[in-house]
Amino acid sequence: MSAKTKIKNLISRTVGVLANIQKRTVARWRSASPGFRYALIYFLCVLVITGLVWWQFSPANSLVFDPGQGTGEPDDLAKLNPDNQQSGNESEEQPYVSLAAFEQGKEKLTLPLKGSILLGCGEAFSSAFHTVTAGIHIGGTRGDPVYAAFQGRVSMVIQPEEYEAGAVWIDHGDFETRYINLGFIEVKLGDAVSTNQRLGELGAKLQGYYADDYLVFEVRDAQQDPLDPLRYVGLDR
Repeated sequence: MSAKTKIKNLISRTVGVLANIQKRTVARWRSASPGFRYALIYFLCVLVITGLVWWQFSPANSLVFDPGQGTGEPDDLAKLNPDNQQSGNESEEQPYVSLAAFEQGKEKLTLPLKGSILLGCGEAFSSAFHTVTAGIHIGGTRGDPVYAAFQGRVSMVIQPEEYEAGAVWIDHGDFETRYINLGFIEVKLGDAVSTNQRLGELGAKLQGYYADDYLVFEVRDAQQDPLDPLRYVGLDR
């Protein structure tokens, strides 16, 4: 008898044995009581769950990623994915300039929007929401770029909504600038921004009797009291 014939016979006998086992198992399963079936299924489920729990927490055989063990892969992925790395603006520390330097005229803010001054700080503003403005109103057109008046770090971002103006606050150390009524914002919380860096775009006015859209630009001291931005702005932008 050839080797191929022996192999075929062996396979045939094996298949026959497995088929007989299957038939007997099915017959016994059908003849068993419902209570025994449920108990067996329950036992098998417990056995599987126990095995999974042991596999999860076994220190020798677990294949689950352990954050405490460095494999080198996260670092490699971070190098390949620039989105996971801090940008130069985020990591670079800006030189500190105090508000006193602006008081003394050594430093100046730039106007965040190219437009005319519609309303000065502390002047009456006829609206159902505000009577006196804490900043200045700068006229423009929806979509005009809005820039940072001075270097600093973004401390607040309010995304624009249908009935709420978008806003960006920038922390400069011992004072803060606020840019209110943005229709689109390009920076995010924690970003380090430079002077004249684009923050976003001007939004459409939500209220007011101006013909133009406008930006509310505020300067606040360390106690959050409003200051007149025109005291610190160099109008030669």
